[in-house]
Amino acid sequence: MLELGSAVYLLLQTGPKGRVLQAGKVLVSNAVSFTAEFEQSITLTLGADMIAMGETNGRLFQQGVSVAEIVQAEPKPTAAFNRVGEIVSAEQRQMFRVSVATSGMAARIGSERNCQVVDLSHEGFGAVLKHELKIGSLVQVTLNYEGKTVFTSLARVQTTKLRPDNTFGHGFLVPDAKSAARKAMQQLSSLLQRQQLRRLAGAA
Repeated sequence: MLELGSAVYLLLQTGPKGRVLQAGKVLVSNAVSFTAEFEQSITLTLGADMIAMGETNGRLFQQGVSVAEIVQAEPKPTAAFNRVGEIVSAEQRQMFRVSVATSGMAARIGSERNCQVVDLSHEGFGAVLKHELKIGSLVQVTLNYEGKTVFTSLARVQTTKLRPDNTFGHGFLVPDAKSAARKAMQQLSSLLQRQQLRRLAGAA
C-alpha cells in the first residue's frame, strides 16, 4: 500500500466527531516512510499522528503515520510521513468524510439555494450557507450533483461555524439510517473516493 505514484488519502480530524479524507499522491516510498503531495491546502504539524489510506486491488487499506517533515506548503502542500504500525483493512468507513469542495456539488438547504457542499460521508455532509442555522434543528435539504438530484431529506444541524468571509460552515446528519438518502450518500461517497483515487493514480 502507498507505493510510488499511488493515490493516498490522509484522514484528518475536523472536530470532536468530524473527519475528512484529504486526497494526495505518493512521490517517494519505502518500507518505513513515504512522501506525498496534496491537491488542496492542508495544515500539518510535525510529529502529529494520523491515518493514511490507499487502494490495492479495489479495496481500501489504512496505516498509522506520523508527520516527519513538511517539505513545502505551496503550490502543492508536500510532506514526508513515517509509517507506524500494521496495514489493516479500511472497508468499514462510514464515518469518513470525502472532500468535495471542488466538485461543484451543491444543495438547497431550507430556503437557501446553491449552497456549496464541501464534504460528504455515509451519514451526512458539510455545506456553506449565508445564514446561520440553529444546532439541533431539522431542515429540508436537496443535494444535487452533476445536474441531478441525489436525494431530498430532512437533515439535522450538527455543527455551525463562522467562516472568515462571514458565511457559515454547517455539518448535517441525515438521522434515518435506513432512508433512501442514507443509501444515496453511501453510494456517492464510495464512488467519489474511488474516482479520486483513480484520478490521482492516473496522474502519476
